[in-house]
Amino acid sequence: MERSSTIFAVSSHFYDDPHNRGHYHRAAGTPAPSHRGEARKGPAAKTYTWLVEQELTEIAKEISETRQWAYEQQAYFGLLPKHGARRTHTAEKRQRDAELWSEQNQLQDEFDKMEARWREKIGREDRRRRQAQQWAEEQKTRAEKQKQVERRSQEEAWKAYERRWTAIAGDHDRSPLRFKSIPWPTTVPPRNVGDITPVAIAKFIFSSAHSEGMPRKERIRSALRRWHPDRFGRVLGRVGEKDKEAVERGVGIVARCLNDLLDSTAYSDDLLG
Repeated sequence: MERSSTIFAVSSHFYDDPHNRGHYHRAAGTPAPSHRGEARKGPAAKTYTWLVEQELTEIAKEISETRQWAYEQQAYFGLLPKHGARRTHTAEKRQRDAELWSEQNQLQDEFDKMEARWREKIGREDRRRRQAQQWAEEQKTRAEKQKQVERRSQEEAWKAYERRWTAIAGDHDRSPLRFKSIPWPTTVPPRNVGDITPVAIAKFIFSSAHSEGMPRKERIRSALRRWHPDRFGRVLGRVGEKDKEAVERGVGIVARCLNDLLDSTAYSDDLLG
């Protein structure tokens, strides 16, 4: 009913045109109405509406046939969209997404492993650094303690050295002397002549544990007053025959070392100016 009313409205509007109305009546073999009002009335208008409906039906049929032909042509040449292709495209996309996700997971796993190895390496280096620092601090502490021990030993050795020389030089002690009772200028008392070395003598004479403020040259000269063979002669007379040769050799080593130290010190003073 709605379609007929629409067609009738269109056809009535078409029929109102005098040119179309005359064409219609000539084709139908009927006389045209004399004025516009008559064109809307009577069986002529109904007949015209029917003709228009037939024409529209034919047009719709042609359009439908044209669409069918176009569809068949597309189907023949394989131009029609396929639902399977869409499903295939969707499946391929899902597969690509899954592969991409898998690759991302693999990359993340590799990154996690690299990060773990890096953290482990950093941890090892940090532990090694802390151990090295701890070892260095322990070595420093040990060296400081050793230095303190050596200083105390040198202080005690120097005090014993001076006390023994004072006792030997005094008139109240005239007991016989042996190699071990001689106050040798070394921090550790020598067991034999081989322990009396220039290094041990220089270390003892130049130690900072005694004679503070005294120049090196004065320290050497003070030691030579005791160890020069001419001065040591009266002490040597108190040494027993068993140890006399070893004492004479030891005194010779000390005297030569002190003279060498004095010469090197004088040479250094000349260079400095």
